Amino acid sequence: CRFGMRGVISANHFDMSRNFIMIFGGERRYILGHPNQCKNMALHPIGHPSLRHSKVDWNNPLEWDENPEFKQALVNEVVLHAGDALYLPTAYFHYIVNLSLNYQCNARSGTTHENAKHIRECGFNMG
Repeated sequence: CRFGMRGVISANHFDMSRNFIMIFGGERRYILGHPNQCKNMALHPIGHPSLRHSKVDWNNPLEWDENPEFKQALVNEVVLHAGDALYLPTAYFHYIVNLSLNYQCNARSGTTHENAKHIRECGFNMG
């Protein structure tokens, strides 16, 4: 489980496993991207320590101009409140903003391969 302070951000990234998230208090904003948007997410190159993360600071529109593909990314947004749950399939992109003091627990439960094609197209191996 994790506590989050208002304003703290988790940079856009994807995980190589399924993820189930439950919010027990406060609010969190999630911006989600399908794995087919991988080429638009301006990811760090293979071998970089922040592999699987976007190199764009989503709060800085000036960086968007440096990565024009990022402007083409199609995403969805959801705000989770206490009692809400979110399921993220393997390799879904997620950017998180804590909107208030919050706490959440999550469980990861293995890897599925329905999105492997999209991730491989970006140079990642799903095993």
